[in-house]
Amino acid sequence: RSPRSGASVSPEPSAMLGARSARCARPALGRLLRCPQQPLWPLGGARTAAASSGASGVGHSGHLSADMMRNQHDGPKATTGMSHAEKYLFDLNGYIVLRNVFSEAEVEAANAAVDAHLETLHERKGKLRTSSLYGRESSALAGDGSTGRKDMGGMLGWANPHCEPFRQVLCHRRLVPALAELMGVGYRLDHSPLMITQELGAEGHTLHGGAVTESGEPAWPLAYSFSHGQMRTQLLTVCMQLKDAGPTDGGFCVVPGSHKSNFSIPLALADMADPELAEHVRQPAIAKGDCLIFSEAVLHGTLPWTAAHQRRTVIYRFAPAGSAYGRGYEPSWPDAFLDGMTDAQRAVMEPPYHPRMNRPFVSASGEAMTAKPREAFKVEFDERVFGSRYF
Repeated sequence: RSPRSGASVSPEPSAMLGARSARCARPALGRLLRCPQQPLWPLGGARTAAASSGASGVGHSGHLSADMMRNQHDGPKATTGMSHAEKYLFDLNGYIVLRNVFSEAEVEAANAAVDAHLETLHERKGKLRTSSLYGRESSALAGDGSTGRKDMGGMLGWANPHCEPFRQVLCHRRLVPALAELMGVGYRLDHSPLMITQELGAEGHTLHGGAVTESGEPAWPLAYSFSHGQMRTQLLTVCMQLKDAGPTDGGFCVVPGSHKSNFSIPLALADMADPELAEHVRQPAIAKGDCLIFSEAVLHGTLPWTAAHQRRTVIYRFAPAGSAYGRGYEPSWPDAFLDGMTDAQRAVMEPPYHPRMNRPFVSASGEAMTAKPREAFKVEFDERVFGSRYF
């Protein structure tokens, strides 16, 4: 009985919490919160044999959760391959540079492949100049005023062996642990890879991306979040560095920590027009063979190139399994991209859909993993309802 009212305690809390925790039920929320903490078992109050033995139970439809609630067709939990320091720095700054990811031989092979396709470089001129893309001219980012950035695509579809250095990035053993940590199991390629080059005097790029748009709205498609001990970024950029970018050479620049910003970017910062604001822009040194990884939610751009040698950076953008920004996969990736790919590489090229929909994925060591099949009775029912194996 309630010591205050004398009324009987309602049985509903006991039924919900289970017999084991019935003694903790109280009619008042405050008293509930002061109860000794008790484990909650599945509804019904009984601890099942499966739970007692440590076996996995069957949870609700599709959310990756505790082991006991993991559906039999869900992908495995992502195992971290990032050190505590790496996770701290990424969460702090919104980017990290992994050193010596690609061997000297891998870098040489990639550069040789680029040299064989130099005719496919396209210079950005006129309205395509990256220092004035948003209707504003930036004198600080204009470089010599005439030399534009040059872009190259299609590397995944080049004839063998020229495609191989670029395909390996999709599930590189040094990268998979970080990609799974930041996007979850079943991460996917979202944009066609792009190589950007800069010659001496080439312009930079207006600062862009960020957690908030210039109009002040949340940039949801780029969002970075941290919840229940996990980082997640909706669009992650991975850069294969093929030429050195020293601390004063120009190239990639970033406003560290801006992936957590709650306010729109001052336009004078985007254009590097205010020296006091520009003090917050950092240009990290990135050597050939290094790999820069950053959230698109962090404000970033490009500084004019001041070195005598050509800058070469190959950019990949990845997304979580069920997310999409680009449309290059519609109606499918080009056949030339997919022909000859390994099973692991093809898994990363899958279109966006949830891991529980029989999605193949890549293991922490970069190997292809076969998805666990959905239960036959669910597939059969979906075929009757929707006319296909998946809703």
